[in-house]
Amino acid sequence: MAVERDPGLRDINVFIDSQTDTSQYDPHQNEEERRDLRKNYRILSEKTQGMLLSQMNSRYSILKQDIETRNELVAHNDGQRLYNTLAKANALFESVKNPNEALLDSKLFRYITDVNNEKIKNINIGTENDVNLEEIVTKIRQFSREGTQHDEERHLDWDRIGKNACTFGKRACTMDFMLGPLGVQRKQSKRTHTARVVKNKEDLVTVETLQQGDIEKQENETSKCVNNIFTVLKEVGPMNYFKFVTNPTSFSQTVENIFYVSFLARRGNAGIDVSSGQPIISVRDQINVEELEDVVTKKQIIMGISIEDFNNIISTYNITSTVIPTRPKNANVANRSGWY
Repeated sequence: MAVERDPGLRDINVFIDSQTDTSQYDPHQNEEERRDLRKNYRILSEKTQGMLLSQMNSRYSILKQDIETRNELVAHNDGQRLYNTLAKANALFESVKNPNEALLDSKLFRYITDVNNEKIKNINIGTENDVNLEEIVTKIRQFSREGTQHDEERHLDWDRIGKNACTFGKRACTMDFMLGPLGVQRKQSKRTHTARVVKNKEDLVTVETLQQGDIEKQENETSKCVNNIFTVLKEVGPMNYFKFVTNPTSFSQTVENIFYVSFLARRGNAGIDVSSGQPIISVRDQINVEELEDVVTKKQIIMGISIEDFNNIISTYNITSTVIPTRPKNANVANRSGWY
């Protein structure tokens, strides 16, 4: 054979056989055992179907005496014969290890299932347990006679009969007030009225209009601040740029200091040296501070700073006080509590 000529295929087959659970599937099962198993399945199936077979010399030939015909199986009420047939088929199935024998087993079980379905269709419920109304009436009259309110000619003692009948019921006892609707007070809907807000004319503030003099005043304030910072820079001499402009108590004034210093750098009155690795600001040319007033008309490039940068600068350089004096806040601020 081709398998015997190829050592590789032979080794693969040997490995597959070693990994196979022969208790469930055995392709090399003894042929004589398989023939005997198929014969016993056929005997069991044919006898269950009521077919006549000749006497066979087999270990399962005793099934001939136990299996009835199909009609007899259907008419049998307790189903014990079918149960015995299933038990014997289960015993045979323990030796089944190949598909052919498993097919015989499935055919047998299918036939048994058909028999059971016919038995279910033929079930007749109630023929043996029909209610005898005459017997019930006789029992009720007999039980009523034992009561104190029984009248043979007029009425029965229904109180006695009812009390005895209630003992066989499973109805839950209910409270009296649950037998009718409960008294519920209807809630009255309340309409809410929102009071109209009346504006006080005295609190109204008109929009402030800037005049030409106000703009000139603001420019003078900016020039004054630039001059003051230049004076401070001359006094403290060269120092770290961040230590010079940072006000640890006010973020807004730190931003203003950077703004004002940019004017000094733009005009060339101050310079920043980074050759040492740190930004060092110092005065460059000694000029008259009055000449700085025209700087405010120039456009400048200003360094941006955020709150996070502001806090990092303070912690990095350990700044505890401001070099540039803190300026007073502008009092000319609109009243935010009024109406606009």
